[in-house]
Amino acid sequence: MDRTIIPIASGKGGVGKSFLAANLAIALAQLGKKVVVADLDFGGSNLHTCLGLHNNHPGIGDFLRARYGELKDLLVATEEENLKLLAGDVRSPFLANMHHAQKMRLIYNLKQLDCEYLILDLGSGSTYNTLDYFGMSQLGMIITTPEHTSTMNMLAFLKLFAFRVIERSLPKNTFLNEKLRESYNRSVMEEVLTVRGLLDEISTIDSDVAQNAEQNWIRYRPRIIFNKCKMPDELDILPALENTLDQNLLLRCDFFGCLFSDPAVSITFQQRKTLNTVSPNCDILEDINLLADRINRLWKQPIANSANLLQNNAVKLFEKRRV
Repeated sequence: MDRTIIPIASGKGGVGKSFLAANLAIALAQLGKKVVVADLDFGGSNLHTCLGLHNNHPGIGDFLRARYGELKDLLVATEEENLKLLAGDVRSPFLANMHHAQKMRLIYNLKQLDCEYLILDLGSGSTYNTLDYFGMSQLGMIITTPEHTSTMNMLAFLKLFAFRVIERSLPKNTFLNEKLRESYNRSVMEEVLTVRGLLDEISTIDSDVAQNAEQNWIRYRPRIIFNKCKMPDELDILPALENTLDQNLLLRCDFFGCLFSDPAVSITFQQRKTLNTVSPNCDILEDINLLADRINRLWKQPIANSANLLQNNAVKLFEKRRV
């Protein structure tokens, strides 16, 4: 079965990552797709709540501690026929600190799950483990809000992700690794290290390695979702953001979705039920369904002029709802 992996990350907490992961998984399942949504937010697992489920299912922690032989044995049925949950660390403390062998075993086994869409709800921030889960696909999804602090945290996440990809492209146990660490440990008085700057420093030692690292990095094309938007003009930041991504991170991203603020969201958390159960006609559910349709049709291809397209679509949707 052709499997699409969508890791969902955020530079900071509180931007609606788990809420979107759960409801996007539901929307894709309702399109007839076979979906697994996995809770990889170790230390803060709450995906089950967004799916209206109880916090009593064995999950990834049990798998890593060899209580279960295969991940598929841990999949939990949901109210949607085509959707299953893989719970996180409900009964396994300190799983966020798993060692490298455990992480690689988990990544391998996640890729073996039988589904059309595998959605990964990652922890917020930029630990090595989170960055490596995000790197399971070249088309990861990152959630932000239009607020300045949130977009800055998103950029910080993507910058550290770039450094992680570059670091993993280097030969092991060489002088390059030591040089890389020196570059990371700059004082606050020194010039800020950019992706181009890091590659240039590596190139002074080995230009072929630097070129290979750059080629590995530019294969990634994350999809950015703006959540908790109040007005379409909040997306006026997109041209400047696109320029920053290009100039500082050597990164092409697609601006893939906009979700407007909706009081229905807080009601779902209060009642611990799914959004389509609590408020089937709410605006944000329409936004999520539009996003699911866009993923189903366009996920694997680059979106030309995505900034303008998203801005125009947001204006049209906002004006339609004002009528």
